[in-house]
Amino acid sequence: MSKRLKSSRKSRRPVVLLDRCIPPGVGKALTHFDIEHRTLDDIYGHGVGQDIEDVRWIEDSAAEGLIALTQNFRIARVHHEAEAIRTFGARVLSYHRASLTKEAKALILGRHMQTVRRLHDHSGPAFWRVSPLNVLRDI
Repeated sequence: MSKRLKSSRKSRRPVVLLDRCIPPGVGKALTHFDIEHRTLDDIYGHGVGQDIEDVRWIEDSAAEGLIALTQNFRIARVHHEAEAIRTFGARVLSYHRASLTKEAKALILGRHMQTVRRLHDHSGPAFWRVSPLNVLRDI
């Protein structure tokens, strides 16, 4: 990562890395819930974050102790991306589908704030999908 972050696993507050597909409104919702967040552009540089391969940000998020938030629920089914989660011990949270509005994404995230906090305390690899009603653990 071009800008080193203080590891969030050592702090009491989770830090969430927003994948390029997550709208800014979700970041505002995280701020409302007192959760710090970063975007790929914050970490890799403006514009550069949009071209970072998923395996790279998965590895880097794990190294920094971040929770990665994506809407790409297929990551757990893509062999090299799922392997990166397992190998590097990444913690990834995904929406259950990509076609949600930013308001729906913010509401679902608000409903599952305890999940974000549990994932922050979780050791080892994890890929969890959140929907309005539940949390599914794929890894």
